[in-house]
Amino acid sequence: MSDPLLPGDPRALGGIRLLGRLGAGGMGQVYLGRTPGGRLVAVKTVHAHLADDPHYRERFRREAAAARAVTGAHTAAVLDADPDSAVPWLATAFLPGVTLSRAVARSGALRPAAVRALGSALAEALTRIHAAGLVHRDLKPSNVLVTADGPRVIDFGIARAVGRGGLTEAGSTLGTPGYLAPELIAGDGPPATAAADVFALGAVLAYAATGRDPFGTGAVAVLLFRAVHEEPDLAGVSRTAGLRDVVARCLDKDPASRPTVRTVLRALRDPRPPLWWREEPVRSLVLTDEPVPEPADAPPPAGTGPPPAASETGHRRETARRGLLLAGGAGLAGLFAYAVLRPSHPGPESGTGRRPVVRAGRDGTRWTLEPGPGAVRAMLATGSSLLVHGTDSASPATGVVEARAAGDGAVGWRRASDGVGGRWGVSGPLLLAPDLGLPAVRLSDGALRLAPPRPASVPGWFTSAGGLLIGSYAATSTTSAVRALDPATGRVRWSRPPGPATAPPAVLGGALLLAPAPGQYGPVVCAGVADGVTRWTYAPTGADGAVLALCASADRFALLTTAGRVVLLGAGDGQVVKGGGQLEGVGLPAGATALAPVAGTLLLAAGDRLYGFAPDDVRRRWSRPTVGLDVSWPGRLGGARAPVTGGGLLLHWRDADTLEALAAASGRVRWSARVGGGVAQLPPVVAGPTVYAAAGAVCTALRLADGRARTARTLPDRVSGLAADATGWYARIGTEAIRAYDGPV
Repeated sequence: MSDPLLPGDPRALGGIRLLGRLGAGGMGQVYLGRTPGGRLVAVKTVHAHLADDPHYRERFRREAAAARAVTGAHTAAVLDADPDSAVPWLATAFLPGVTLSRAVARSGALRPAAVRALGSALAEALTRIHAAGLVHRDLKPSNVLVTADGPRVIDFGIARAVGRGGLTEAGSTLGTPGYLAPELIAGDGPPATAAADVFALGAVLAYAATGRDPFGTGAVAVLLFRAVHEEPDLAGVSRTAGLRDVVARCLDKDPASRPTVRTVLRALRDPRPPLWWREEPVRSLVLTDEPVPEPADAPPPAGTGPPPAASETGHRRETARRGLLLAGGAGLAGLFAYAVLRPSHPGPESGTGRRPVVRAGRDGTRWTLEPGPGAVRAMLATGSSLLVHGTDSASPATGVVEARAAGDGAVGWRRASDGVGGRWGVSGPLLLAPDLGLPAVRLSDGALRLAPPRPASVPGWFTSAGGLLIGSYAATSTTSAVRALDPATGRVRWSRPPGPATAPPAVLGGALLLAPAPGQYGPVVCAGVADGVTRWTYAPTGADGAVLALCASADRFALLTTAGRVVLLGAGDGQVVKGGGQLEGVGLPAGATALAPVAGTLLLAAGDRLYGFAPDDVRRRWSRPTVGLDVSWPGRLGGARAPVTGGGLLLHWRDADTLEALAAASGRVRWSARVGGGVAQLPPVVAGPTVYAAAGAVCTALRLADGRARTARTLPDRVSGLAADATGWYARIGTEAIRAYDGPV
């Protein structure tokens, strides 16, 4: 029997149009779909022959009800479902990301601070799950999705109501060996409780901290025996700040002796949690290739393997397909997990070591740089040249920055760098890259203007203001100092005494606003750019909460707090300006929120919404859906993010393949353009009258004025970096090559 749901057919799906099949497993299929409002979703269905089985239909009904009952920043939202349809289906938000299991397998165990932050996020998610009267029952690394907005707990396929029996037959177990609580292994014991999820949480944190399953590997019976009778292997779990103690208590054999989820949350809470999913190498894994849907005109019958892929995308489809079939072995639960996975690609360690090669005029390119796998990390257009940062293909452990001529790719200058990942930016005639051991380099000839910093003196943040390089430098393990360097002489112009760590500042004229780092409480300080002397301070009230984001707007500073309040401060005297207030109905997810002034509007990016507020009274003018901060707001100098603007328009990705241009003041949509090729994972780039937008392996040049496509190119693989200047545009392909193209005529 064939599945009656075909790509492109919106029947019985609440108007959701299926764009293509992501894959199939033994119990169902997963499609990429689009809602009537344009949002991309992952649609999970049950095979028709299983839908006729009351047991499986009831299981699907329970999964849909369980998932819809759970909300929170660290869970996956279910948008719609119909368990009673001829083919039961469930639609979730499409979340580009990578599973924790893959992230750890590819990049290694997380550092202790990241494990604590992960534990806090998972404990918060479990708090929401338990508050809905549910127990997840299958928390494990492959059911934790690391997205650009942080970790999410996914897959409630076997969740059950607390204190109730489930659909499991007597004597069977439902869960994952090695993460399944001892009291659930017998199968005839008491129903699952929240304590079972705490056990799984401890096992997940042990895996994240060590890269190993706490009960080892082996046959199912062996793992079940170890969980009941042997102690977990916690060697390698740091004792820092009591982390190992928390994990050991979670893995106690006696459910009554385990801490509650709220106790775990209190124990792991960090006033300065690291945004570890934005750090390399995890960030690159999150931004790797997306699943490629099969063509809408050739859906395979249910329960069969997909047809052979076209040669251009064969490798990527095969990789995605293999991942799906492995996930499908876990049944319907595995299908939902797959809907947000990405295929694997060889990492930097697979490099061939061959020297860089520049080829001219092939395949419509101006020139192509082919340095070898794993060599290209980032690129930055400066007008006359393209800065390329990566590893030296002759010595893969060595970082290098090159300036290549925009016209033919010839090397203008080359400098060794200390690292292979970090923040950089251009200020006037200088490249500022202290993260790479290159604090200030003259763009014209690559000459160092400042001595390379010691590793301990690499700034936590840096910016350029008043001709100075200003940064925050660790003084002790808990304090930081802010100092300003003169790039021309290398002299320290001024330094502020050590104190609590600060967030990247806002600059307005000669004023520098320093606020406590995210998660910390304390006064906001305004210092002079020229001398670092304190001009005034502002102490947030208890109703404000901590500062979440800040920016300079007109003649004032704007502070966004964790309580959802906007405080406006006069730049000259620090007095509260009348007009700030509470933002009603605005969610503020950690790590996914930013504030910026655009064309007389205070712009707020928060999760998957974009808001425009009047800068004087903070009244909401408009709101639009958006993919998120990382995909729409590029990193600027020192790591701060800012929206993409040009020609009086604000540009952002409305959904995963639709670019939208707005009038910032009114939120009116001036144009929208669907960009084919895959899922967008890069902010658009504006150069003169043209905006370049990449989705998957396709880059499209659109006319900025009206969004009309001028040219579109399909590259050999995913576009992982995009830059442009007056001469044309540059695409980084994976980590293997750079292609330079002329702009549209």
